[in-house]
Amino acid sequence: MKKFALIGTNISHSLSPALFRAAYNNSLFTYDLIDSTSVEEAMEIFVRDGYSGANITSPFKESVLKYCTTCDPFVTKIGATNLIVLDRGTIHCHNTDYYGVKNPLEAAMVKDSRALVVGAGGAAKAAIIALQEMKIDVTLINRTNSKARELAKAFKTEWIPVEKIEKAAEELKLIVYTIDAPLTGMELVNLMQHTVLEANYKTPLFSDKICKKYISGKEWLISQAIPSFKLFTEMEPNRKAMFEVTVNC
Repeated sequence: MKKFALIGTNISHSLSPALFRAAYNNSLFTYDLIDSTSVEEAMEIFVRDGYSGANITSPFKESVLKYCTTCDPFVTKIGATNLIVLDRGTIHCHNTDYYGVKNPLEAAMVKDSRALVVGAGGAAKAAIIALQEMKIDVTLINRTNSKARELAKAFKTEWIPVEKIEKAAEELKLIVYTIDAPLTGMELVNLMQHTVLEANYKTPLFSDKICKKYISGKEWLISQAIPSFKLFTEMEPNRKAMFEVTVNC
């Protein structure tokens, strides 16, 4: 029986185990949580207990890279991983967060040519790559201006200081929100002309009541989970059952 897991900190309420069970009902696979405050402890458990693969979430998307031997092109571009696979003693890493951004925006038939990405972590990096490949110009904003400036330089894009969020939102009607806390000044922005894609699905900060078009973090979650589960099992997951899990949670 192959064993898989989610590695992260404070992940007891994650939907990932339920999604995996729905994807492969009555299968020979198991899916657990490896909840740890250190990447060293988490990876020790991963190897010791015989896991074949794991999804990676905050705060280990970058620190787990030191355990990986090979990386897919998205990991190389983004500098972060959300998925590792152990194969004959070698750990391979992948990043499917790219699909968490690209697929929901394409499904919603978003036509914007410019976007505001909020955040500067691994999810923000995935969003930048996805948007740039969709030919959408990116402007970054983050709670810490220095991190926004640094990320913008690395990805050859624009950035604005956090205190200019209102002005930026007047011009940029597509917002990809990758952090799980309110950005100072965001509460002053009227979003009734905006499309908002949010990464956070546990405690969403937005809704279709305050946005012209709202794409929830559940869409992001499902869109990145489907390719990650296929990489684990080499089997097509039950997509309908996975969507039902998010609806009923």
